[in-house]
Amino acid sequence: MLPKNIVTVTMIAAVALCCTQAMCETAKPCAAAPKAEEGFVSLFDGKTLDGWKVSTDSPKTFTVKDGMIIAKGPRAHLYYAGKVAGANFKDFELKIDVITKPNSNGGVYFHTAYQKGGWPSKGFEVQVNNSHGDWRKSGGLYAVKDVKEAPAKDGQWFTEHIIVRGKQVTIKVNGKTMVEFTEPMPAKPPRGMNGRVLSSGTFALQGHDPGSTVCYKNIRVKVLGSEPAGEDRFVQLFDGKTFEGWRISKENPKTFTIADGAIIAKGPRAHLFYDGKVGKHNFKNFELKIDLMTKKGSNGGVYFHTQYQPSGWPGKGFEVQVNNTHRDPKKSGGLYAVKDVFKAPAEDDKWFTEHIIVQGKKITIKVDGKTTVEFTEPTPPKPPRGMNRRVLSSGTFALQGHDPKSVVYYKNIRVKILDD
Repeated sequence: MLPKNIVTVTMIAAVALCCTQAMCETAKPCAAAPKAEEGFVSLFDGKTLDGWKVSTDSPKTFTVKDGMIIAKGPRAHLYYAGKVAGANFKDFELKIDVITKPNSNGGVYFHTAYQKGGWPSKGFEVQVNNSHGDWRKSGGLYAVKDVKEAPAKDGQWFTEHIIVRGKQVTIKVNGKTMVEFTEPMPAKPPRGMNGRVLSSGTFALQGHDPGSTVCYKNIRVKVLGSEPAGEDRFVQLFDGKTFEGWRISKENPKTFTIADGAIIAKGPRAHLFYDGKVGKHNFKNFELKIDLMTKKGSNGGVYFHTQYQPSGWPGKGFEVQVNNTHRDPKKSGGLYAVKDVFKAPAEDDKWFTEHIIVQGKKITIKVDGKTTVEFTEPTPPKPPRGMNRRVLSSGTFALQGHDPKSVVYYKNIRVKILDD
């Protein structure tokens, strides 16, 4: 006869197992719906498949019961086709609660498009699999950046949180970050998956096979703006598509090109000057934010208080260095030749943000929110030798193409004009 305490624990465990198994077998959830989350909108009414479109290969795979979408049956996919954002999402946060039976496989697609049958050819899949034979587990970006160890368990609800902004994808499971992926430029989709590139599109839920049972509920989305959050009064200087409002120096105009929403500097020395309407391209006190990415051994720069010149290094204004592994010891976030940084605060092949603040005689530079430089210009100014025009005044911005071996990407170029 077992001791009383062991019997009690055994009974409790049996009840818990029964409950978790019932969640998929009888579709009776044991978890309450989450509290309202600011900015999130529900995509599923909990009762019907209104706003969703089932693929025609096996439409009976999907059913609705007790607030859940249940995927159980032959391969099929359920696409969101409702009114929210016109079912076309680019930058967003998606949260979805998921539960799996043992040995079950599923998935959540984004940036995809409806197709009648087969595995979706467009967009990315976030894996749902805790114990299925496929080694790619929940929270992974399928075949792009996989997760090998399951972060959740069968029979227990877990939340997948997918964040897409620009070229950056972040995936969390129950609040823990599983994947951070920055799409390279140009994109390099896996072999045979040419549609697995960031663009825009809808969401889809996967019914994987007759032996799998996966339940999905509390499907909610927050549509994100094209600009990073918390940036009131910032104005974009680059439309992501053309050089409208910009003027290229004459020496090597082909150094600058545009692809996938970014300006690419690749080629012999050249500079790209802002010449648009914002601030009449003459800025004195301002905040400038710009997202950057460097390839290994590359050098670049962001100028301010400068002016257009047809060739050579800009003689007027200051340069904020862009360099993480180039042989030049002066690294990203430094005020070039004035107050330099000698340890790179960012890495190649990853996006980072330089934030330049000029107010009166003070210059502050931050990289990814961390201050790298605080400089107050003395009175009278003392510019470096041979750089007599490196003094605070006013002027425009410029991006640098440094040399033929350097490749630097610039995007999300936005400015806030400050009062004098």
